[in-house]
Order: sequence, then C-alpha cells, then structure tokens
Amino acid sequence: MVTTGGGRLGKNPQATTVPTSKRTVAVMTTEAKKTPARKKRTRRRKRVDPVYYIVEVQEWDWSFWFGVSNMPERYGPYDDYRHLVFCGKLLRPSKVKAESVELSFLPNQHLNEGQRERDQPLSIGHLSVHRRSMSGVLSMPADALPSLLTMATAGRLRYVVMQGEKLHYGQASLKSFRFEMKIDEDDLPPET
Repeated sequence: MVTTGGGRLGKNPQATTVPTSKRTVAVMTTEAKKTPARKKRTRRRKRVDPVYYIVEVQEWDWSFWFGVSNMPERYGPYDDYRHLVFCGKLLRPSKVKAESVELSFLPNQHLNEGQRERDQPLSIGHLSVHRRSMSGVLSMPADALPSLLTMATAGRLRYVVMQGEKLHYGQASLKSFRFEMKIDEDDLPPET
C-alpha cells in the first residue's frame, strides 16, 4: 500500500485509495472538505451620551518658554511653549469628587485654521482625577491665544465648559471645550 500526504491511509480523511495493477495507491482528493467561513462579528460601539465638565475659574497663569529645538527636522530650529493654565473649582458633574482643578491649554500652530483640514482627531485633550484633584491637558489653536489672554486679563473668562466621555478609572477623553462669561443651566442637558 502506498500513502501520500505523510500519513497512513486510515488516518488521513482526505485520502482515497485508487487500485492499480498490482498495488493500491493512496491519492489526495482535490475536493477537500471545506468548512464554511465564520462571519466576523463587528462590535458596535455603545452610544455614550456626552458628559459636561464645568469649571469655575478662580485664577489663571500664562507661561512662555523659547529655545533651540531638540527635533529640528520635525518642528524647525526653535521651540516655544505658551501654556495657558486655569485653576478653579469643579461645578459639574457633581458626582465627581475633585477639590481642585488645573487645566493646561497648549497652543499649537498646526491647529490654526487652514492647517488642520486633513486632521482626523479622536480627541482634543483629556482629564484625569487623582487623589481628589482633577487635571487636564487640552490642545488649542495658537491663533486663539491673544484673544484668550486679553479676555483673561479683563476677568471675562469665568467658566470652562468641556464635553467628553464619562470618567473611566479616573480618565476621560475630551471632544470640545469653550470659555464662558456666565453659565445658563438651561443650555446644558441634565446630569446623568
């Protein structure tokens, strides 16, 4: 008896015997038994209602740094940082227990109008809560900085309203933010 496929005739389910003149030859069939392909399940993302985080601004600070770039091939020969920081009290959501809030807004030239059209962002920043203190880092267009500094100096930026995901293990991604002089509770959806 001759076998093909590296195994014995009895153990190979796809082998058949073909009688020849003086011996039996095992031949692989061309029609292998095919199992139907499983359909891939696509997971649907659960639609999550946005959460609004409202911070009452109590103080602010602006810092500026300028120097030689560590990555000139990427950003050019110079770097500068113009961080705008707002500190305050979390008003909403009331279930989040944070005694203090510090939000750092980082101006970015690449977010200016005319330069961001091809972006496909998932978020514009994030929040984290650790030991009853909330901190956030948010990107913003650099060309908005002069107007914000003027408004902050005049004391006209009283609230920061951010919209994003619900905190999960103390972290949340943010989709948008805005600065307000006053908050009208009727403009916001009810807390969940």
